[in-house]
Amino acid sequence: MKRLFALTAALGLLAPQAHALPAMIDCTKDSANMRCVAKSAPDGVGAIGSGSTFYQGGAEQFRGGFVTPDGQTLYLALETLRNTDPFGVVMAVDLNTGNRRVVSGYLNTIEKVGKGVKVQGDRDMLDLYTLGNIYDVQPLPDGSLLAHTGQLIRIDPRTGDRTLLWTPTTAGDTRVRDTVELKYADPRRPAQTGGNAPSAPGVSVPNTTVSTPIGNVNVGGLLGGLLGGPKPAAPAPAPAPQPTAPGNGYFCTQLDPKAVNPALPHTYMATDAEGNVYMMGSNSPIGSGFALFKLEAKNDYRCTSVSRFDVSGDNVQGSGIPWTSSLAGTGPIFGDFAVNGTTLYASGGPNPNYIVVSVDMKTGERRLISGQTDQGGAQVFKKGQGAAHIGSALVYSGGALYTTQAQVSAEPFALVRIDPATGDRTLIEPPKGTPLSKGRASSATLYAIPGSSQLIVGFDGALHVLDPATGLNYILSR
Repeated sequence: MKRLFALTAALGLLAPQAHALPAMIDCTKDSANMRCVAKSAPDGVGAIGSGSTFYQGGAEQFRGGFVTPDGQTLYLALETLRNTDPFGVVMAVDLNTGNRRVVSGYLNTIEKVGKGVKVQGDRDMLDLYTLGNIYDVQPLPDGSLLAHTGQLIRIDPRTGDRTLLWTPTTAGDTRVRDTVELKYADPRRPAQTGGNAPSAPGVSVPNTTVSTPIGNVNVGGLLGGLLGGPKPAAPAPAPAPQPTAPGNGYFCTQLDPKAVNPALPHTYMATDAEGNVYMMGSNSPIGSGFALFKLEAKNDYRCTSVSRFDVSGDNVQGSGIPWTSSLAGTGPIFGDFAVNGTTLYASGGPNPNYIVVSVDMKTGERRLISGQTDQGGAQVFKKGQGAAHIGSALVYSGGALYTTQAQVSAEPFALVRIDPATGDRTLIEPPKGTPLSKGRASSATLYAIPGSSQLIVGFDGALHVLDPATGLNYILSR
């Protein structure tokens, strides 16, 4: 109990308090203020807020994350260098000061926090559960952090140490499977037998092969049968397959109950107060169907589903609209999730359109919230007034949904407010002379602040504070 309280307190997951942000700065009137001066990295790196810098050479990306309920700290996933290397971290940012610290992972070859699990692979020693290719980080009710790298990695926020919570498929390296993934062994695969069954007692005869005019003859096999001695044992029959789901029930299943390969969820997630984890299934592999998957904390994070429909759009579980128009398509490529109560919102595109959808995490009901009406897209998935575009970033704040208009890298940053009741979209452009009015918005990320109407925006290598009511913004941390 003491450990749980300490972890929870460390993450700020106790009763909400007033949020921590400094007063809004009007950069249209205070252009000399250092928090109002936009600079492209590496210029100005580390100048606002202290600690480890976001900039690691120019390939870094802000990805998913959350602000603690007390409004004091932002935990974010920061991908650095390439997706195929071990470099990527969970970083904590103090919203009072903009100070930064690495919570876990490899920021570069020198700065790293926490350790994974060391195992002997088929060739080399492997350092499992690095945070390379990290997409998201969310809280668990015991105070630990959960990072999504394709696998779900549990992080101790005090030490940064990393262990496996769940994996969608077993590792290709057999020693990894035998060491840390034993519970995922599929009982439907026949077990390896360890030799022949013991022979019945009888007269001992030599087990020797001799050459004869008719060929080589095994004396033991021939005389043993005549004299009642041991006979060559017949191969043991293979055990009957067990009728269980792939991964011993842990993996997410395709709609076809006979499919051996699991369905593969997308790379963003949401968690709830019970510790359950929710991920979207987007017809991967082709034919597996669409779903909101749920990893049940009370059942050791085995995969179930809340809502499903097949590639033809026919309902399987839950109710409401399907978001597909192609038998072989993946549907929208969803980015961040936003949650309000028991409603999960997701945003993405382009097929069948750029849309925002919702799923009730209890009943599985699916709804179309907003569908882009400008440019292409299937007509049936267009909803709401306004020409503003819909991006993959998404947060829920103050009764509204917010996304960004970033679909084309040449476009400047612009916020889009979406009314969840009507789907209407309102464009909010930052005033000229403010930091968010400069640069391109191809990789903008949004974070909501509990108890505040303001948002955190990851943009152009820095974190910004944005007031959606006015569009005013300033740099929090760079």
